[in-house]
Amino acid sequence: MDYTFLLASIENILGKSHKRARENYAFNCPFCNHRKPKLEINMHTNEEGKNFWECWVCQTRGQTIRSLLYQLKTPKEEAQNVLKYLPKGAQAQYQQLSIVELPKEYQPLYKASDKSVIANMVKKYLYERGLTDNDFIKYSIGYTNTGDYGGRVIIPSYSESNQLNFFVARTYDGNYFKYKNPEASKDIIFFENLINWNTPIILCEGVFDAIAIRRNAIPILGKSVSTSLYKIIITSSVKDIYIALDDDAKDRAVEIGEQFLNQGKRVFIVNLPDKDPSDMGFKAFTELIQSAEELNLSSLMLHKLNL
Repeated sequence: MDYTFLLASIENILGKSHKRARENYAFNCPFCNHRKPKLEINMHTNEEGKNFWECWVCQTRGQTIRSLLYQLKTPKEEAQNVLKYLPKGAQAQYQQLSIVELPKEYQPLYKASDKSVIANMVKKYLYERGLTDNDFIKYSIGYTNTGDYGGRVIIPSYSESNQLNFFVARTYDGNYFKYKNPEASKDIIFFENLINWNTPIILCEGVFDAIAIRRNAIPILGKSVSTSLYKIIITSSVKDIYIALDDDAKDRAVEIGEQFLNQGKRVFIVNLPDKDPSDMGFKAFTELIQSAEELNLSSLMLHKLNL
């Protein structure tokens, strides 16, 4: 199949491509902004209507061109101009991500009755994870008992203008699927309304890690920095960035650190033990961060030689 026009339409959005093996083409990744073209897209649409794509650096991936455009928050007109070149079976109607809304069953914990069995069960679960009543208020933490998100703790995130931009739903009743998040773009800054861009920031993996750290911590919801977060960090007054990823992601932490180091920021790698910040607690993590290793050109070179 001739996918010349499909490739050209994608290049209008992502820039020039580089031919790889078979039907794969590589682009500069807009999610991690790696200096080399690491985002590969398979231009061949298989029998299931899928075109697999993945960034080999930040590991952002998907199965369809539509999902890629979705994550890029591509305007509808531009997206349709790409999708029209796919086989008919793959031309699903494109819709931009809808506005994030809390589940209608959401109930804030700080308003819950002391006599509520469910609310007390949720509080017990969160107390055991090191959270306090003050955290319930500060982070607007709530829960749901029924509905699509039933049996889950709801932790909302708000933008700088206090608009809901995402939420994490974590089971408290032993559901096999621990997390169930909304179908919304993750290209956001979690807890943005709580961040001071004039003081050092700490990048960590999950929301419970950020809550445990307490001070200017941003959960990246995995091991990749979103495009929006990357842009605001490099243009902000932040001078010092602490990266606290799990021990099994130390190489990834250094890769992220290198990106900020190249932008003139000071970067420190927090060497976590087997426990993550949410398991360690505030006091233990605060002691650990004092010994964080500064990432400079020499230590970066040594790390690469040891890979």
